[in-house]
Amino acid sequence: MKKLLSILLALTVLLSLGASAFAGNDDTPDGRWLCSDIDGSVTDDTPAELKDDFHLYVNKDWFVNTPLPDGTLGYGTFEEMNDVLDERMLALIHDESLTGHDAELVHKLYRLASDWDYRDALGLEPAEKWMKAILSIDSLDALMSYLHSDENLTRSILFTSAVGADMLDPDVYTTLIVAPTLMLQDSAEYTERTEAGEQAYEKNRQISDYILRRLGLNEEEAAAAFDNAIAYETLLAAHIQPQSAQYSPDYLSSILNYYDRDQLAELAGDFPILDLLNVVGNTSAKRFMVHEPAFIAALQDIITEENVPLIRDWLLVNNMIETGKRLDRETYDEVKAIESRLMGISGTSDDESIAVNTVKELLEVPMNKLYIQAYCNEEQREAVLDMVNEIRNSYYDMLNANDWLSEETRAAAIEKLDNLRIRAIYPDELPDWSDLDFKGVEEGGSLLDAEMAIGRYILENNAAKADTAVDKDAWDLMILPTVTANAAYNAQDNSINIFAGFLGGVFYGEDRSYEQNLGGMGFFIGHEIGHAFDTNGAQYDKDGAYADWWTDEDKAVFLERAAKLAAWYDGFIPFEGCEYSGQQVQTEAIADMGSMKCLLAIAAQKDDFDYDAFFRQFASLFRTKATLPAIIGNTAVDIHPMRYMRTNATLAQFQEFDDFYGIQEGDGMYLAPEERVAVW
Repeated sequence: MKKLLSILLALTVLLSLGASAFAGNDDTPDGRWLCSDIDGSVTDDTPAELKDDFHLYVNKDWFVNTPLPDGTLGYGTFEEMNDVLDERMLALIHDESLTGHDAELVHKLYRLASDWDYRDALGLEPAEKWMKAILSIDSLDALMSYLHSDENLTRSILFTSAVGADMLDPDVYTTLIVAPTLMLQDSAEYTERTEAGEQAYEKNRQISDYILRRLGLNEEEAAAAFDNAIAYETLLAAHIQPQSAQYSPDYLSSILNYYDRDQLAELAGDFPILDLLNVVGNTSAKRFMVHEPAFIAALQDIITEENVPLIRDWLLVNNMIETGKRLDRETYDEVKAIESRLMGISGTSDDESIAVNTVKELLEVPMNKLYIQAYCNEEQREAVLDMVNEIRNSYYDMLNANDWLSEETRAAAIEKLDNLRIRAIYPDELPDWSDLDFKGVEEGGSLLDAEMAIGRYILENNAAKADTAVDKDAWDLMILPTVTANAAYNAQDNSINIFAGFLGGVFYGEDRSYEQNLGGMGFFIGHEIGHAFDTNGAQYDKDGAYADWWTDEDKAVFLERAAKLAAWYDGFIPFEGCEYSGQQVQTEAIADMGSMKCLLAIAAQKDDFDYDAFFRQFASLFRTKATLPAIIGNTAVDIHPMRYMRTNATLAQFQEFDDFYGIQEGDGMYLAPEERVAVW
């Protein structure tokens, strides 16, 4: 479900723009700024001048003195705050005085995750029964029998199905049908492998080989199974759009393909799509939105008797790769060791961190409920709402003062802002998960079985929403968990969601100055509002429906400005060999720059505003470091600009920054006014 919400992106055409806007630095591949996101790129000897690289200047001490924690790919301000949240959740987990069903579920799962003696005693048995069921598939009939049986623990149905708000009518839930996630992430990797694709291939190959051999396959059988799984995904990939298609201006309109039950069955031909939807509890849905009809139409020619060995091994490899972290100590440690070797990770996480992250991952809603009851209050929420309202008022001013919008489009934009839903810190009503249960240690359960039970519970509850009314005022903690250092905009109900995890760290503090909190949490509030007016959010109206509220002339100007921004980011080369995609990061960059513009407008209205505290706090938000392999993989999929860019590329757009610090032509932070790319 989260994948389906996050996949709705749209970008625009590219323009060319040279990299001459910056003074240049011989130590950086593109002559802009040092990519300080890469662990080890900053040392005591690295020059850090305010006027040349503000991000490095503010954060140099942190880069030099903060090592990557053991067992991690990367670390930064978000991870620092999540460590605080983890400590609080661990305290709740250990609090035996907490009672009720949510506490019982959390305590049971924590015991299953943390009792390594018990996990070692179970050994590989939880996965063995599953593997045997998959290996018994020897025909198309046997494959369909497996998919319909209780032995199909993940309820795999060879495509991805979920229920979400309809794009055209967001008041109703519609069943969404998309292609499954591929091991190499992007269908383009199956025709021309990139470094990121090679990295994903090798990680999955080594983990698959290790687990399958531990489960009894010999070296040749394990290798053949993985090869078959990749061969099957290659067949699928030929009918799946590459990731880059998601950033085209026509992407959203391309996925609006609606079918009733008879039409869907006709599209699928001999592939029994309606029968398989029953497997995931979607028994009576009347309307379906199919992202890629060509993929569904091709399944009848792919799911054949001839291809059964490929499909069987794909099920085997995918399922067994996912089991490694849920089995015994030996399996867990080796899987982590493989990841560490390939991703440049040093050391290992401690056992309590492993266990609390397992609980947080699998029991997100019960854990969020316990956290809200223990750590959240109305005073916090009111303080955040006050900040939201101040920033929203600045957006009104920005829209009213805009000189390239017509009055017609401006009125529609203001109406969208009028109807913005605001969710802050915690929901008024907490969800009820009293129907969920699984066996704990005392009942002879296993961590893997618990995960499967939780997954089925979520799947069935999601499927039951099909064709029912959407409660837009509800806060779904499954989709938008509040115990995380983050925030989110949801285009399909025109809402911003500010999570409790932002109440701390560099983001917000009751003892901090107004300027620091504005440059911290305030920036992210403005950023989320800005998503309502990026190239994705701007395709949805005030009610969250995919609808065009722009005049043709205004839209053309908007897309031209957005294309200039994307082209500018294309010029970045954060590490050697990287072809950076401005289209991929366009929406997030628009939101970053729109937020900064509104915050600076607020600052201009304040007497004795402390710009230095504000800008420094903003720069501190994005300090981070990660291994180069992790950055290579992340750059291929992350829709956010790299974090050093989020500081420097954003601030370089604004005269207020130049004026306060005396930035001039020739300085690394200088960008000539005519070359600035902020869309709003």
